[in-house]
Amino acid sequence: QCDGYEIPTEEYQIQVWSSDKLGSLQNTVSTYSGFGNGVRYLEFYHHCARPSLASHFDNDFWSRIALQLAHSEPSVRHALIALGYLHSTETGSLRHARSRFAGQRESGVLLYHYNKSVRSLVDRIGESSYSPEIGLVTCLLFVCMEFLRGNYHTAFQHLTNGYKIITEYQEKKQLTFAPSPQSMTSQTSSASSFSLNTMIEDELRPIFVRAMASALLYGVEADASLEIPEPSLQHYKQLRIENIREAQLSAFELRNQSIILIRNLSRRIFHEHDKPLIPEEIEQQQQMLQCQQAWFASLQEFRQTIRLSRNEELAVSALITHYYATHIWAACAHEFRQTPFDDHLAGFQDIIKHAGLILDSQDLHTSQPAARFTFEISLIPVIYFVATRCRCPATRREAVKLLERKPPREGLFDAEQHVVVTKRVIEIEEEEVDPITGWPVERTRLWSSVIDANMDRNGGFWAYFMPSSSAFQKTPDGKPRLRQEFFIL
Repeated sequence: QCDGYEIPTEEYQIQVWSSDKLGSLQNTVSTYSGFGNGVRYLEFYHHCARPSLASHFDNDFWSRIALQLAHSEPSVRHALIALGYLHSTETGSLRHARSRFAGQRESGVLLYHYNKSVRSLVDRIGESSYSPEIGLVTCLLFVCMEFLRGNYHTAFQHLTNGYKIITEYQEKKQLTFAPSPQSMTSQTSSASSFSLNTMIEDELRPIFVRAMASALLYGVEADASLEIPEPSLQHYKQLRIENIREAQLSAFELRNQSIILIRNLSRRIFHEHDKPLIPEEIEQQQQMLQCQQAWFASLQEFRQTIRLSRNEELAVSALITHYYATHIWAACAHEFRQTPFDDHLAGFQDIIKHAGLILDSQDLHTSQPAARFTFEISLIPVIYFVATRCRCPATRREAVKLLERKPPREGLFDAEQHVVVTKRVIEIEEEEVDPITGWPVERTRLWSSVIDANMDRNGGFWAYFMPSSSAFQKTPDGKPRLRQEFFIL
């Protein structure tokens, strides 16, 4: 686990892996001499797993940084061997992953290299030449492995601990390079020296920021211990997106902020439903909506001024789906009634449109040796959002059809699992529909539909449904009265 990633206060060096050294690295690795029996799984990672993991956003990490560090750092090398092995033996299905994990039927190859990586990293931290980049790269590989194994608890431990390392790094950077009257004369040279070290800021932190959305959606209280900045309306109004990477990173930052606001508002109205929102809460919600709109305006301006490639257009489509999902949800999160979602049909339909474009570009039917799995969350959560929050019968069924095309599993989000639950949600809500519109009446609509993160070895799992009309009802022991059902994939 990442619990041992404590950064030594006296031997914390941030200049070891600087950009001038990384700039000489090759895009591919031609030889794995000295890697022993693990070479077959490193080859598998390089030729099969890496192409499915790498995207426009993080290609440099999977294709260059991880492979280069594997040559010199045992922790990264053993982690890559374990990841390559896992990718060669998993299908990508959450049911398959959980059948092995819940049944405690892990391979000795995986366990040996995983544990060897952890021990190597612990030993490396004690050396004077250790730098946090080594720990962060290893940590991301651990997160990826645990996502692939379906082990959400350990995955989020790794993720949050890695984020803590970044926070400590940024705090030390500010202290180390804060200008003082005595250091003003050397400020330029110091800043120039420090700018060589950009791996954390340019490559690693963005991946952690993007991955944090998974933890937040699973209910991890990441913002309680990690520094996730609050949204700044001035920042988003002044934002001028100049390339796809800027668009993505700003979108991921805003997505995390949006999820936190939605969670806080939802908890607030659930636990204090008899009290209206105070002005401060209303202001926070409105500011978030304005930040989202300002970001979207900047994205639209960028699209109009830059000629994008086909792959860049698809990357923008993915950002648009997340924009509409978080914007609609934030606009409706302040009350239990579900009919306010009906005002956002055009936004739901835009999500379906752009998600369809992305799926149309993918080859979903060709078999591949590596697991059908991606590290980033892209489409499954937002399509599920449309299917469960949009009550237009035709639109939500279009969402189900997209999920039924079986896109690769995205982190912990499995399309097959979400199809099963979505169809049940539609059945429950459409037990009574408006005779004129054909849309579900408020009484049968669900305020929440939550998939339990645990799955047994047979593909069985629980889902919990809470109708908006009975959200305040309690069981005799004071717990929320939920409708719970068991599903088997």
